[in-house]
Amino acid sequence: MGLHCVVPGPESTAAAIGNDGVQVVSSPYLVGMLEEASHRAMRDLFESGEATVGTRIDVSHLAPALPGREVSAQAQLQEAQGRRLRFAVSAHQDGRVIMRGVHERALVQLDRFLAPAPTNKAATEAQASPIEFFFDCHSPWCYFAALRIGAIARRLNRELIWRPMHLARLIERVDGRRPLDANAAFVRWFKADMQHWAEQLGLELRYRPAFPLRPVRALRATVFAAQHGRAEPFVSAVMRAYWSESRDISDPDQLAALGAAAGLDAHAVRASIDDPVFKKQVEANTQEAQDRGVFGAPSFFCNGELFWGNDRLDALEASGHCNAV
Repeated sequence: MGLHCVVPGPESTAAAIGNDGVQVVSSPYLVGMLEEASHRAMRDLFESGEATVGTRIDVSHLAPALPGREVSAQAQLQEAQGRRLRFAVSAHQDGRVIMRGVHERALVQLDRFLAPAPTNKAATEAQASPIEFFFDCHSPWCYFAALRIGAIARRLNRELIWRPMHLARLIERVDGRRPLDANAAFVRWFKADMQHWAEQLGLELRYRPAFPLRPVRALRATVFAAQHGRAEPFVSAVMRAYWSESRDISDPDQLAALGAAAGLDAHAVRASIDDPVFKKQVEANTQEAQDRGVFGAPSFFCNGELFWGNDRLDALEASGHCNAV
């Protein structure tokens, strides 16, 4: 466990950084202490030339801390995946919990991390490459991924491109996996695993073996939503409606209502489901997925690398951080 103890002075207060009259230790100061505690938890394990840098922090400021009295920050390593480290962190004063949450750090090579930014245009463009998300509403794994990928893209400061495709057609063309056609023992495990993931994400999953009569309507409407910058809220709403609420997402009225809730014009959403432009784009996405080696969904491209499966999102995020540093 990493421990960092400090007696904060007047310079640590919220008043010192512009919040006039608030003579308590500021949130940024406490966050800095949590980062230092996390660093101390790992520093004895570093190889020569290695260090950690913060990539994400999610904490709650629960109580005020007063200057002039000791504050202790603690960090406990919870998970290590490759170069990605996740800590449980907390700050305490006089027996009270002041701040608590999670903090993520990335292990870096200092010579690479501190090197000047590349001037080569291609290298710069590669670093800023978007994340592409190939998915279909049929898949509960795409449901799980759709609720997570937006936050990951924002943490990586990457554009996210939503590419709805016909998963069933792709599977036919590439002779891909059909998990529900496997042996009975695997199918039982597969369905149980879906429920475990749903519980982990706080979702109710109502598994539906019968697909919607016309799933292409939701896919076409998603292309429309993406063109108007509302793909994330629309796809999340459609997936939740189908997989958690047992609603018929092939119904134009349902799609129009879901679009309106996502900030789109309901009449335009309804029109999009029969528009040949959006029909062609869904087919183009499906063909592009096949051409680029996609064999299932959800599939993602980050830094030119294919990641398949909701359970590969942590690996995708780690890859994005490594490329950025």
